[in-house]
Amino acid sequence: MKCPGCEGTINDSNPHCDSCGFDIADFDKLLQTPADRLGTVNDWAGVLSAEGLERLTGRLDNFKGATGIDFCLVCLLSSEPRSPREFSFWLFNRWKIGGDDHRGTLVLLSMNERRIEVEIGYQMEKYIDDDEAAGVLQHHAVPFLKKGDFDNGLYHSIDMLAKIFEHGLAEERTDAEN
Repeated sequence: MKCPGCEGTINDSNPHCDSCGFDIADFDKLLQTPADRLGTVNDWAGVLSAEGLERLTGRLDNFKGATGIDFCLVCLLSSEPRSPREFSFWLFNRWKIGGDDHRGTLVLLSMNERRIEVEIGYQMEKYIDDDEAAGVLQHHAVPFLKKGDFDNGLYHSIDMLAKIFEHGLAEERTDAEN
């Protein structure tokens, strides 16, 4: 996975980045224990309508059931005292999204910082990397978010990422059959 400090390589075996000094253990000391994960959608900021929450939860639950890929959305008021990028990296790893193989994705919306971030697990990078996924968020979420339409911004961006993963899995099945 990419280090949130410098984009160098960091992983569970090597949680310290030699390039910039980032160490996930420092976050553990500062942030302590993350809140419990409440499923695929965790709207701690209360920005989603009941319908939006239901729609997103349905999409992500169906996606996980069909693919086995762990996909989580977190909306929070603030990532303070860390940046949203660093917080998403820390939360992804502490929740072990996608298990030991990192077969998962986390999208994090941080309201006070006005940021949306994505963490793509190592096993998922063959379908889309962090930079490409950030482009999907920029194109599919940000226009809605700027208008205060969190339901549609989050749904359309997560749906697009899920479709990219589904397409990649379908191609792998087709290649395996041939």
